[in-house]
Amino acid sequence: MLNISLQEAREKLAELISLAEQGEEVFIISENKSKFKLVYSEEKSKKRVFGQHREKVKMSDDFNNSLPDNFWLGSE
Repeated sequence: MLNISLQEAREKLAELISLAEQGEEVFIISENKSKFKLVYSEEKSKKRVFGQHREKVKMSDDFNNSLPDNFWLGSE
């Protein structure tokens, strides 16, 4: 685990990124004592597949029917 000041992080960003890629925990501490963790992630965005949820969503037969007035105006 590495704690480093914000000023040092600005100067050594490439080195810190390399350490994070190797699995090192890197924490950056700012002047107001906030603490930030530098994390490496290999996640790649997944390609969207058109129609992958087809036939999985069901709507009631009255979905497009008008709602009654008491829905909009409230019950009295």
